[in-house]
Amino acid sequence: MPGARDGYLDIEASYDDDSVLLKLDGRDYRIEFPEEVWGPLREEVKSSIVDHLAFLATNYLPLVAEKKGVRYNTRLPMFDAFSFKSNTMDMSSSAVLDWRNPYDYVRDYLNLDFVFSPERPIVWSETFEPEDTAIISFTSGKDSLLTLAVCLELGLDPILINVVEPSNTYEGRHKAEILEGINEEFGIGYYTVPNEVGLFHDSTHMGLRLTSLGWGNQLMYYLFIYLPFIIHHRAKYVFYGNEQSCDFEVEGSEGFRNNFCYDQSSHWTVQQDIMLRTLTGGSASLGSLVGPLNEIAVVKCLHEGYPELAKYQMSCFCEDEVTREHRWCCNCSKCARNYAFIKAIGGDPERVGFWREMFSEECEALYSAMDGKETYGFDRSGLGREEQELALLMASEEDPSNLFLQRFREKTDLGIRCENSEGDLLSYLKEYYFTPQEYPAIPGELKEQVYEIYNRLLKSRKG
Repeated sequence: MPGARDGYLDIEASYDDDSVLLKLDGRDYRIEFPEEVWGPLREEVKSSIVDHLAFLATNYLPLVAEKKGVRYNTRLPMFDAFSFKSNTMDMSSSAVLDWRNPYDYVRDYLNLDFVFSPERPIVWSETFEPEDTAIISFTSGKDSLLTLAVCLELGLDPILINVVEPSNTYEGRHKAEILEGINEEFGIGYYTVPNEVGLFHDSTHMGLRLTSLGWGNQLMYYLFIYLPFIIHHRAKYVFYGNEQSCDFEVEGSEGFRNNFCYDQSSHWTVQQDIMLRTLTGGSASLGSLVGPLNEIAVVKCLHEGYPELAKYQMSCFCEDEVTREHRWCCNCSKCARNYAFIKAIGGDPERVGFWREMFSEECEALYSAMDGKETYGFDRSGLGREEQELALLMASEEDPSNLFLQRFREKTDLGIRCENSEGDLLSYLKEYYFTPQEYPAIPGELKEQVYEIYNRLLKSRKG
């Protein structure tokens, strides 16, 4: 990279009428806000948001660039200690995905130096009379679409915010079309936030090795992007699409427990609620409405309960050239997983834009349930394997003549275990994966209504 002469990176951060600017190696990276949203904020609020965004976006970079630390022109962030926990809890799983030793990552992170301006840290809160408005962290994936649907049932006024990552050229264009379609069809307001700072995750742009580091603070980073909108709209809630599987862990190398999406876990969602309630004097709360549901249950609730919204689903990173024209690449393990879930509930993948038959020999390497070698991230971790196996078993009940599904049934031992189980293992698995689970990160006053909605939608469970 780019690197500082004495082994430190230097980050300068500031703001103007509608943007936060971070400078690294002489280049400005901008996070753009609508002027009417950013402009009215108090100066100390703006300065504190800058302090946090600068730190959260860069505190992993010295690990990748092999530097001693970072020097900031900003103050110590108010929630520095929260960031430390989230980053630390992400280290061991990042090491697994990067084929590195987790001890090395944890040790090197603990040894970094972060040097801040000597100015006194800003401590603030902005209390307001909340309205029945919910900010939804919107990706157009199944979780954010179901969150939108549930908000409408709860009588909340939803506002969708999509943070536009600059490296995702095709993904960004498809999401813009989806947001416009939802706005035209349902009259739901939305914002897009251009985020050039996202280029720090682009290894090609940065001249650094490809890494999973840096994502441990991503939702906390987004929270500080959302703050101006929360205050402007006097929003009562902020909702992320953190589902039940975000709490799953496996034992990793060197005895570490690995959660491959810790910052989406229920524990960290509660931590972020603490942050938001502190910053807004209790005026706003943060949570996840889909947290009680496993992935396949999310798909069932969305596609059977809200088909008019389900048709907008897009859960692919759109990195292949083919996604210039399609919102699913049909060539990654994320596409394979969603395809299997939709087929399992008897849905039609073509309705959401799948253009390729993914129950085929050519796609076998994309399925963790088939021991696929071309999986990545969550799929590669093995955490969702049982749920995917269940989905393929259910799909084979829908289409018993499919050769791919026949090969799966021959290969997996889940089908054999189900057939030999005295307690009817298949029924047990369906019961578990299609039943709302206890989840602590739903705002208390909404919990009963949310569970009533899911119990109603899942009552027609097959099998």
